[in-house]
This record gives sequence, structure tokens and C-alpha cells, in this order.
Amino acid sequence: MSADIILTLCILLGAVILFTSEIVSIDVTAMLIIGSLVLTGILSPEEGIAGFSNTAVATVASMFILSAGIEKSGALNPVTTFLEKLFLRNFWLGFVSMLISVSFLSAFINNTPVVALFIPVVISCAKAIRISPEKLLIPLSFASMFGGVCTLIGTSTNILVSDYAASEGLGAFSMFEMTKLGLVFLVAGFLYLIMLGPRYLPEHKPTQLYEDKYHLGDYITNIILQQGAPSIGKTIKRSPLTVDLGLEVFQVKRNNSRFFFPPDDFVLEEGDTLRVKGNVDKIRKLKDRNKVVVRPLLDKELSVGRESGMILHEVVVLPNSDLSGVRVSDVDFEDRFGAVLLGARSRKGLHNKLMEDWRLASGDCLLLAARKDKSKALHQNFPDLFIVNHTDHSGFSKRNAAIATATVLSVILLATFNIMPIVTAAIMGCLLLVLTRIVSPEDAYKSISWKVIMLLAGSLSLGIALEKTGAAKLLAMDILNLGGAYGPTVVLSVVYLITTLLTSTMANNATVVLLAPIVISLAQTMGLSPKPFLMAITFAASASFMTPIGYQTNTMVYAAGDYTFRDFFRIGAPLNLLFWILASLLIPVFFPFNQ
Repeated sequence: MSADIILTLCILLGAVILFTSEIVSIDVTAMLIIGSLVLTGILSPEEGIAGFSNTAVATVASMFILSAGIEKSGALNPVTTFLEKLFLRNFWLGFVSMLISVSFLSAFINNTPVVALFIPVVISCAKAIRISPEKLLIPLSFASMFGGVCTLIGTSTNILVSDYAASEGLGAFSMFEMTKLGLVFLVAGFLYLIMLGPRYLPEHKPTQLYEDKYHLGDYITNIILQQGAPSIGKTIKRSPLTVDLGLEVFQVKRNNSRFFFPPDDFVLEEGDTLRVKGNVDKIRKLKDRNKVVVRPLLDKELSVGRESGMILHEVVVLPNSDLSGVRVSDVDFEDRFGAVLLGARSRKGLHNKLMEDWRLASGDCLLLAARKDKSKALHQNFPDLFIVNHTDHSGFSKRNAAIATATVLSVILLATFNIMPIVTAAIMGCLLLVLTRIVSPEDAYKSISWKVIMLLAGSLSLGIALEKTGAAKLLAMDILNLGGAYGPTVVLSVVYLITTLLTSTMANNATVVLLAPIVISLAQTMGLSPKPFLMAITFAASASFMTPIGYQTNTMVYAAGDYTFRDFFRIGAPLNLLFWILASLLIPVFFPFNQ
């Protein structure tokens, strides 16, 4: 084993550990991969940054923009409105229609905006028909994955593997090459969710108000300044309430006026009612010294839509968000989002008091209080956060919806009939959306997940190193030793299983890029077509059901539905097992080994 192979395998192991643990963000890991490969001399500088010029990277970036065009035009709003009516008419009619609608849409546009649009609709429908939203949100996420494996542009992983195959002289995937097997997976997934889903999904949980769900009464209260209070005549910044008790004042009521998020130089007066965030027990103990009256929150005071000036938003920190890994104390929510952070829920439970040193992570659910005039901006301007309770359909425009839909259809048709390469068609589609002002240049930049782009570039460089040094062939031999004695079908089954396990704990894009050169070497060693093995990693990476961190839409519904890891494993593990069996049996049928 050469020194280059050893170094490459060490970098590979380090990358897998970093991708899985998220000690640093995935884009930083990607840059570490490139830097390590170039510094060790395994790759030249040109080879190290070759991933940035890869057509798959440009295609994935373009698909983000096209999906943003569909979302911003409101083209999907009629679909969600129609779905609401079906759910109110009959649960099963609405449930099946939701699965079909989400799967179909996710086959052609990025599934993240699809799921983002459907989550508040599904929650609203669940409340209307008096069932738990937990019965619907996991099926919503899974349906988006069912659709994603049906077409080339269904997920970015499909595009990546196709481009890698083309770069190796194996030919790119056609637009609907995956459709036959994808439809088998889709039907099997539908039947599983319809027949077994209700049994494995969580039992009904009473719908909780935000003040109960986040225990707002434990750390948010009203205090009234009495005559002689030392804070009277002082600014909020210099008030003993702020200096001594560390309170955060986010509303002042004075006579019939309310002042939301008052500035630090706001001068307090006798009789002011302050809504504050802090240690309520400490406030009560020192209320006599500070000459204040503590008045607990009324049930209606912090409920969404019940107060004229403020709205609560439950938001989810999305995977690949810039907020992931950042300390709460380093995020100025008021300055950046026009809101106050009231509480948070993470995989470890509820955080509401001393959150300053707590680091945000993907999947964390935050409770933000914002003025009504800031709520729309919060939804539109900050892709870092997904708003669970946002149900505004006011963005619908027939003109914009028609243009955005026609643009996406044109991209699909041009690529399907080989009139132009998909990357060219996608870029031209993006230009059309910008020129028709459906998507502004700023919105186009914001819609692209740059962490994903960096991830792809770094992972592609590692793929080049695996192939160049011979490490891919060495790993292929290890896989062959696991199942080679039992024939190619067993080897393919092992490949699918490895991909499933990896993508349950790390980014699926990184998984396929790392495995693609290995399975190509594996197929060449066995004297077989690489296509079935490439399809195995493609389908496995796009069908990750066992954990909430295995796929971005899982993370979104995980927080929105207040699920646990156990909930996902109970319903997702049998589905992964079913897909593994189907893939092992049917991939060789649709994509023969000797093709």
C-alpha cells in the first residue's frame, strides 16, 4: 500500500468523522478536504478545485434557483388550497392526495420548498379534523423522497451520480431512466404508509399552545413599575432591572400605547408595564427591593394572532444553515431577524433560561416573537430559518406562476429530448426567471445553498483522489470480499446497505460522491456494468428514512412535529429494509449487470 493511498484513506476517514459529527460545518469540512489533498501533493491545485467547475455543481445551483422561482411565484398555492379542502372532506382522500401531490412535485423541483409549503397546510388540516399533526408530517417528508427518486432532477444526488458517470465515459442518466424503478419504490412506499404508517406513527398528542410547549410562564412575565422604583427615569440599558437582574425587555405598555422591542435608550416611567424575559424566581425574590409588581402572563398574551402587535413564530434551523454551530449569545435576533428569541427545543429537550452558551444545530426549533410588520420579512429574507406556522398564500400571481411553471417544464423537455444539456437548459431557465423579475438577482443568490455547493466541490475532489491513488480500487476489493463469493446481486445488496447506513448519519451528497469511484472500480474488477451499482448508491442515498438527520426534509418535520429519534426509527427502519430488499431484487432487472 503506497503512501498516497494511506494519506487518501486517512483524509477519507477524517472527512467521514467530520461529516457525521458536524464538529465543524460541512462547507468547512469540504474546504479541509481540498486543502489536505493539495498540501499533501495528492492532487495538484488545479485538480483540487476541479469540483467547482463540475457541471453537476452548476446544475444543482440552477435547480435551487428554479425551485425558488416556483415557490416565490405562488405556483403551488392552488395545490395546497385544494388539498386543504380534500382533508376537510375526507381524511383518507386528503392523505392519499397529499402523498401523490408531494411526490409528483418533488420529482421535478427541489423537495425542500415543496415540504416547506406543505408543512403549515398539513398542520392546519390536522387541527381542523382533530388529529395529531404527527400522523401526517413524517409521511409528508417520506413522500417527497419517493418522488425524488423518479427523475434525474428529483434530487441533487441523482444529478451528481449521473455527471460522475458521464465524466468516466459511462454516459449520463437520461431524464426518466430512473422512473420505472422509482415508481416501484413510490408505490411500495405509499402502500407501506397507508397500511402500516398509522400503527408506527406516534399516538395522538394534545395540541399545545406555545406558552405551554415552551413553558413561557417559567421565564417570561410582566412587571409593573411602582412609585419610587429605582428604574424610573432611567434608560432600559442603565435600569437596575437590566443591570442587576439581567432582564431582557421586549415590550413596554404605557397607558394605551405599546412599544415593541424598545431601544436601549428608552426612558422608563412610573406605571409602565414591562414584558420581560429572565429568571422569574429571581425577579419575585427581589420585587420589593426594585419596587415592582410581578404579574404572570395571561393565557392570551403570547398566543399567535391574539395580540394586535406581536406574532409568535416557531421556526426550524435548517440543515446547512449559517446558524448551525453558532452560540446563541453571538446571534443578535433582534437586529438580524427583527425578533426576540423566547425559547428553543433541541434533540436534548427544552432550552429557555440560560441559553447564551448553547450552540444552535440543524433541526433545533426556536420560538421567536416578532412584530406583525416584520413577520413577512422574516419569511422572505432568511433562508436559514423555516417558519413552521407560516400560512400566507398572498404571493400568488397567475402571470408569475405561469412563467415559472413553463420555465421548469421547458428545462425538463429540453433535457429529456437531448435538445441541449441539462446544465445549459437549467442555466437558461434561471436567466429567464431573473429577466422576467420573478426571481431577483438577490433572491437567486439567497436561494442557492452555498454550503451544499462547497460540499459538492470538496467531495468531488476527494473522489478524484480516491481514483487517482488507487484507494478506490482497494476499497472496492474490500467490498468484493464481503459478498463476492455469493455473486453480483449480493455485492450490489452490500453496496446499497453501506450507502443507506452512511447517508443516515452524514450528507447524502457526500456519500454518493465518495462511493461513486469505489463502485465503478468494483464493477470493473468484476467485469460488470457499473450502471446497477451506481443506481444502488443513487437510490439508497435519496431514500433515507431511519433518522431525522438523514435527509433535509426529515429534519424539517422532525422539529415541526416534535418527534423523537425513536419515532423516525420505528417507522423508517422497516421502510429502509423494504427498499433494500426491493433494490437488491429489482436493480439487476431494470439495469442488468452485463448491459
